[in-house]
Amino acid sequence: MEEQKVDHHLQQAFAHLREALRVSIAMVLTDQSSKEKIGKKWEVFFGEFFGMVKTQGKEHKLNLLSWISFPKIWRW
Repeated sequence: MEEQKVDHHLQQAFAHLREALRVSIAMVLTDQSSKEKIGKKWEVFFGEFFGMVKTQGKEHKLNLLSWISFPKIWRW
């Protein structure tokens, strides 16, 4: 089923992001001077991700971000 594929890929992505976050925190705790370099990597990642969402949305005439309730996200 296609929905299961979505679940699977999101779970994999989450596992990778969780590990990237863990490594990022460990690096900065070990070496405060790496904070700017690691922060830049996260900026690039989020910029590319949201850029991709925007581009795909325009290509398919869908507002992909409207599918998400941002107030629910920020409650965490």
